[in-house]
Amino acid sequence: MIRQSIFALLCLASAASAQEAERDLDLTPLLSSLGLADTITALQADPPGPARDFALGGAQFLRGVEKTLQMRYRHNADFGDLPFPVLRLPLPYNPDSAPFYSALVSDLFKGVVTDMQEARSTLSTARGEFGVTVDLTRVWFDINENGRQDTGESLMAAAGAALGRGAPDGALNQLTVRFDGADAAWLEAYTHLLEGFGHLILAFDPTEVIEEVNASVALMAEIRGSEFRENVWLFQGEEEAVDTIAVLYGAVNRPPDVPHVHAMRDNLLAMIDANRRFWDMVALETDNDREWIPGKGQISALGIEMPQDTSQRWLAVLDDAKDVLTGKQLVGHWRLDGAGGVNVAKLLENPAPVDLVTWVQGLGLADYLESGPVVDATNWSDFQSMFGGDALLFVVWLN
Repeated sequence: MIRQSIFALLCLASAASAQEAERDLDLTPLLSSLGLADTITALQADPPGPARDFALGGAQFLRGVEKTLQMRYRHNADFGDLPFPVLRLPLPYNPDSAPFYSALVSDLFKGVVTDMQEARSTLSTARGEFGVTVDLTRVWFDINENGRQDTGESLMAAAGAALGRGAPDGALNQLTVRFDGADAAWLEAYTHLLEGFGHLILAFDPTEVIEEVNASVALMAEIRGSEFRENVWLFQGEEEAVDTIAVLYGAVNRPPDVPHVHAMRDNLLAMIDANRRFWDMVALETDNDREWIPGKGQISALGIEMPQDTSQRWLAVLDDAKDVLTGKQLVGHWRLDGAGGVNVAKLLENPAPVDLVTWVQGLGLADYLESGPVVDATNWSDFQSMFGGDALLFVVWLN
């Protein structure tokens, strides 16, 4: 009888182990051999399920990033060190590029908005227990659209640039992460972040300003008898830095598109909610299996063990951000001495052009100034002190 009970328990354990294995989907073979576009096609032919839906949503997310790289490569749109999502990712030089055109930036971010919405729609059904394993060193972007991986096209190279760190091809032989249900919430938050930034760019569409600045650069080049390089955008050297400022300032110092501003705000709030849901789910985990972002008692597949109070300090930063976005806390202004500040919620509801001179003086913000509690830097300072000089790196990672 005892032997039969033991045998039954072993069978149950074996069945549970088999079910766990069935829930895990190894995405590495598809991504490494087919690339992102064909991996999406292959996954779409599979029956829906939490693991498949996370894998598909993740591939769609990365495909959205890949499309920005491909678009920039076609036109040699190298933005140098401009610290904007996707625009800062490194590009190889294209010797056969098409001319740069003024609407490229807005077209690129229209695509980002659409692609993040598609990925998030897929991720919405990635619920419950599942596992998706990916060797991140085998994932690549087909930047030059030739159907094979070339130097500089690895995900690790792009991730290194996004994190402000070098990560050359071949620096690692393997880095396998097992993504689970909590990571679906993390990725959902990231889709909101990138979509929100896309709406910000579209709210202050730079197309017209780029045309004006390009025309002025061409005129000055003609006067001094030098070549005007229309194939490469403006952010390449010391002289072009002035053009960069002219484009950025000219774009924001115009009435913004209100629906895009509202969409940006809504995405930022949704990002915060999804991130909080991620940390709530991580707190319930009992395993320690090749984690992406580790919780208490876990170690990341990247070999990083977080401080014990990481989630509390990060969520405190996000709470401050949510309070500012919803008007519960104000952003201080130097002339109010802590007695009040800018109600960002009002500013986002009825947005105005960004005029740095009148904003600093106060006139340009008069409609949004009021008395009330002002957000301070305590929570952000606590977070920074926990990670020291690597705080911004962890911001990008934690989202």
